[in-house]
Amino acid sequence: MPNFAFINNKFINFKSAKIHIEDRGLQFADSVYEVIAVLDNNLIDLDFHLKRLKYSLRELEIKFTINKKNLNNIFLNLIKKNKTRNGIIYLQITRGIQFREHKYQKNLIPTLIVYTRNKSFNLPGKKFVGVNTITYQDLRWKRRDIKTVNLLPNIIAANMAKKKNAYEAILIQNGKVTEGTSSNIWIIKRNNLITHPANSDILKGVTRTSLLKIIKKTKLKLIEKQFTHKQLFNADEVFLTSSGSFITPILKIDNKKINNGKIGNITLKLAEMYTEACING
Repeated sequence: MPNFAFINNKFINFKSAKIHIEDRGLQFADSVYEVIAVLDNNLIDLDFHLKRLKYSLRELEIKFTINKKNLNNIFLNLIKKNKTRNGIIYLQITRGIQFREHKYQKNLIPTLIVYTRNKSFNLPGKKFVGVNTITYQDLRWKRRDIKTVNLLPNIIAANMAKKKNAYEAILIQNGKVTEGTSSNIWIIKRNNLITHPANSDILKGVTRTSLLKIIKKTKLKLIEKQFTHKQLFNADEVFLTSSGSFITPILKIDNKKINNGKIGNITLKLAEMYTEACING
């Protein structure tokens, strides 16, 4: 458990951290968030996170001004206070406090919540592992491009995966793959790297965005298009990306082994390139 959190304008004891019972983030999920990885005390892909945060705030018309310098100082102070060498920073911004009413008032003062958690990452090397996944119906709302805390369908699918001893649930909509409950999904077929296009059907993942830049340095052909449940099972390699999982190989989906249950060479290479980019900036 961390020692400190940052609520609105001050650092406070984590155990004492509270928000008002009529905060709209609590009552309506009227709130956005970001999860930023910390690796060797370095903030990973911070600019991409802040760009997406601005987008989410703008789409929901939450009046919060992003000041990179101020937020960076908050993050670095929490990393130091909580001794978070490797882990995540959780940032959440709610619309603010108001009597319970669906229609929100103008000029509400947003609530800012920031804290850290220690975490070990799945990095290329001797301990690099692949994971098992399941498929599950995509039951989420239609604006998945906005990173809101409205995550109940994700929670249902993720816990079904947990019951089946799987790491993640891959969501299926009308026979086609969208993404995971907290990750983007990629397949490899004959040097073609295929992932769902960034539109309102998926969240534009930060690790996804960062990886797109790295792919340009390879001979892989990037194809951003929908792919089917059948293509998923017939892929040469499959992997997921997220800020908490970086690039993680998928070795089994439901009862189907991918690449004979072994980490693929292309996935491994991309994971190595991404980790190097994170460390060296």
